Amino acid sequence: MQSLAREVERRTQRLAEASVSELYDDPFWFARYGEERARRFGGEDAVFHVRYLVQALESKDAGVMERYARWLQGLLVPRGMSSRHLAAHFQGLYAALVREGLTQPPEALEYVRAAELALEWPEGPARAVHLALPRLVPQTLGELASREGPLTRGQEIRLGDELLLQLSYLIDSLGAQRPGLFVEHVRWYAGFWPRRDLRCSYRGLLEALEAALTRDVALSELPRVTVATGLTALEKEQS
Repeated sequence: MQSLAREVERRTQRLAEASVSELYDDPFWFARYGEERARRFGGEDAVFHVRYLVQALESKDAGVMERYARWLQGLLVPRGMSSRHLAAHFQGLYAALVREGLTQPPEALEYVRAAELALEWPEGPARAVHLALPRLVPQTLGELASREGPLTRGQEIRLGDELLLQLSYLIDSLGAQRPGLFVEHVRWYAGFWPRRDLRCSYRGLLEALEAALTRDVALSELPRVTVATGLTALEKEQS
């Protein structure tokens, strides 16, 4: 394990750069934080991810990465990021390790995956919505299609991915017990939405999500109310 730790440490900069190389293909980052700031802080964070991985390997403890991931979540979610974005960072590091051939012994990959999984909220409404994702996404897309007409397979894929991002923001606000985080996100994202160049309006997507949440009797009222509050804020912004 020590030899793997030393090899990961030796390639810190290369792994960090590779882990975020495709991240900025998403215009969200530059729109939300500005290009210079996004690249600078994204690069610094990527280096920290690798350094914590080295610590985990040295101590033979996946918990080092799990605790680090949850700390990052608490720090960055209130600053406009979602757990889905954080997971993308760890997925990028996982892919970089594979490209560098650092797959055996498997602990480096396992510890990075543990960090990603640690971002899942463990209980309450946030956990319930997370577990409901496999049914909420198709239900919401079905609601959207019933309102705006049939979706092509390509549209379903793109809208499904976008919906998972919006649900990540919702889940984070529920997990942090701060519904206002979702409202703040909606206010900002409404201005960014046209850059997604998707079939429906942002309001239309959120309304379809609210309808799906209303019909899902296994979930509490809080997720639906949180989305409804976001829609109300959006209406006020646009009036």
